[in-house]
Amino acid sequence: MFESLRRQKFRRYFQPTRIMIAMVPAPLATGVNPITLCFLTHCSYKPPMIAFAIHDVNWSYDLFRSARECVLAVPGESLAEETLQCGLKSGRHVDKVDALGLRLCDSHEIRVPGLADCVANVETEIAQTVSTGDHLTVVARVRRYGVNRARAERTLLSVGPSHDGYELLASRGVHRIGVVAR
Repeated sequence: MFESLRRQKFRRYFQPTRIMIAMVPAPLATGVNPITLCFLTHCSYKPPMIAFAIHDVNWSYDLFRSARECVLAVPGESLAEETLQCGLKSGRHVDKVDALGLRLCDSHEIRVPGLADCVANVETEIAQTVSTGDHLTVVARVRRYGVNRARAERTLLSVGPSHDGYELLASRGVHRIGVVAR
């Protein structure tokens, strides 16, 4: 009844997924490294917590092993290309904040800055990290959900190879970023 598929083929049935940009402290001029996330979920209501995973080939994997706080920024459609680039470029080689012209903003509850042009910034304290295969799963306690109501944009999704019903905004290889079509 059910056909076995490899992960890449299964993506067609499992997407879209929500996208966020994690802002993690880094030894760079801007002080942070943004990385695009697609593996994430709310994992507790009380206290509010979000879990996400970082692949072990990313520089951010090492940064998150020692981080105590991070911001999870919710990008809108105006940041589609920058969001794609935050997932493709490595902070080992370039300060992505400067290279992509991203604007930082102060957080209210933690020291890590958020992204000024995002729809929302979720300020978090890292509660736990767990090695899970080739990823590091980070469990973070939400300290503040900050929303910019002036940014009335559709939020970004990672869409699969079949993106009917979605407007494709940026893509490179298997990576496709879109929004729900109007």
